[in-house]
Amino acid sequence: MFFIDTLIFSLIKWYIYFPINHYIFFFFYCCINVALSLFIYKKLYPFYDPKKEQIHEKYPEFRRLDKLNYYRLLLGMIFIVWPRLILFAICMIVMAISVSIGKDILDPKDKPWKDKIYSYGSRVILFCLGNIIPTLSLGDKDVVEKIYKKYLGPDYKIDYNKKFCTIICNHVSFVESFFCMYRYATGFIGKLSSSKIITIREMGKYNQTIYLDRTDENDRKKAAESIQKRQKGLMDGTILTNLSIYPEGTITNGSHLIKFKRGAFMSLLPLKPMVELIDQTAECTLATGALPMHFHFFLVCSYLWNNVTFLDLPIIEPTDYMYEKNASNKEEEKWMTYMNVTKMIMAECSGLIQNESSFEEKLAYLSEIKGVKVKNT
Repeated sequence: MFFIDTLIFSLIKWYIYFPINHYIFFFFYCCINVALSLFIYKKLYPFYDPKKEQIHEKYPEFRRLDKLNYYRLLLGMIFIVWPRLILFAICMIVMAISVSIGKDILDPKDKPWKDKIYSYGSRVILFCLGNIIPTLSLGDKDVVEKIYKKYLGPDYKIDYNKKFCTIICNHVSFVESFFCMYRYATGFIGKLSSSKIITIREMGKYNQTIYLDRTDENDRKKAAESIQKRQKGLMDGTILTNLSIYPEGTITNGSHLIKFKRGAFMSLLPLKPMVELIDQTAECTLATGALPMHFHFFLVCSYLWNNVTFLDLPIIEPTDYMYEKNASNKEEEKWMTYMNVTKMIMAECSGLIQNESSFEEKLAYLSEIKGVKVKNT
């Protein structure tokens, strides 16, 4: 044992007092990050290419409104990104293990302490990724109240605390997912491919995430049925984990509200709207838009901080006034009126622009930018 202790001590002493080891390590570390930064920059550049301005202008809801700075990316990769990603991975692993404890991971007795780990772990992740202060704003309450009563009726009671079945939010980046996890310990509608990542799969079991295969029409119908069942269970108390849905169905650059999908509105139950507001003038924004998310993730993490504001709106519940005054025709289904009114309320309260673009336009944008046809996945 004495020999082993002496050997270990000698190795540590040699490492500390032999500087060339550090120089060699730092040299290769920098070389790797230079190469990786160039690779990421090359992958992202087409979305910032001024020669493709005509393409960008056709798709204002997906185009980049920030700047791509190679030197900021390089410095971030060398000094900031890797410690953040290590802490991110540790938090994800700890959260996945913690919520998986017990024979029944959905045991109501364990839920309070598991929710705290799930919630505050998500807050630590936001912090370590540079989202230091996710601000929650109620907006101008008088303006919000006027907008709600305009669509829902003059007697509609504004309530921020009423029971609701689903949180709905515009989809801008990875940030709103972790924010909803932090604030409401919520589950999601996720892509089937994401369930292959073990940490996401384990947390998905706990938060009862509903996985969806976009390419399978039958799977979409099953997902819609699962959403309605989940919403009713949340309202009657048989299900305890909240559900978050991004009704746009895809990620935008945060400047628009695009076409909503019907899933969250079919049950005609109370919803909690939130809107993520992005500073479009920032050098690097949290909005992913049409960028490959993993490359955008590295870009965002290379900046010291990226603050964001969430507009916290009152609970919205359908009313007879809403159906009578806002239906486009007598044959329009109630869920469609509810969906359209919710979108108009979120847009007017936040100042975001409305349009009817969808995931198909995003695929078209990607196809034009890359010069090859991009398929639905």
